[in-house]
Amino acid sequence: MSIARDVTFCVKTIARPWSCARLVRSIHAHLDGAKIIVADDGPKAHRFSEKYPQDAARCQEVINIDTVDVGVGAGRNAAVDAVETELFFLFDDDHVVTESLDMPLLMQRFQGSDIDILSVRQNKGGKPYMLTPIMDGQRIWVHRGERRRQGPLAWCDMGSNAFLARAETITQGNRWDDAIKTFEHWEFFYRASRLNGLKVCVATDCSVKHRHVKGPKKIYQPFRDRPQFRSLGLKKHGFRSMRGSKGGIFHA
Repeated sequence: MSIARDVTFCVKTIARPWSCARLVRSIHAHLDGAKIIVADDGPKAHRFSEKYPQDAARCQEVINIDTVDVGVGAGRNAAVDAVETELFFLFDDDHVVTESLDMPLLMQRFQGSDIDILSVRQNKGGKPYMLTPIMDGQRIWVHRGERRRQGPLAWCDMGSNAFLARAETITQGNRWDDAIKTFEHWEFFYRASRLNGLKVCVATDCSVKHRHVKGPKKIYQPFRDRPQFRSLGLKKHGFRSMRGSKGGIFHA
């Protein structure tokens, strides 16, 4: 398999065009011939293709979604729907690629295993996590843990938002929920691992840089600070609360 022929890199972005441009440049700097699809649902004045047309022109496709704020889930679904290769690799728009990603190694491991979703680390985060129902199924507990380990590969319930998968794995049964615009991460992986039986794994020796960009405060931050979408995910699966990885309790 080759990067240029067999994998597409997917990015969902909103109101952080500079951050998205930085990611696109880093992909091209480290991955020759990379195909990139960007899905952008930000306000027109803050769109990636408006602010950085030269970087946008280096992408295979930039999907400027007509509706502002369709959400993370719908945006990622739109990007993956446009993939024509067997595999795709998902990024957040504030990731940066370095030599630590090692895509050839990831692709080799992926093809020779039972793995459905192969995540990588991001800075000190992106470790293997489990999603365990507790309190007679009323609470979901997000905690460090692994199902099994083989060298640097750790099978678990949840990895990072930087991962390799087959496009059909997502499009034919494990799409993001369009209704959950943010706080979607645990819900996507809960369905993937716990409900749909997908094999989730973290390659603990591969990573991307996570260099958070807040974006324009009055434009970007309102798209993030919406805990009602975490509540929506909890209610969807019949949980009354969540115990987060740092011990906090969040109620539906």
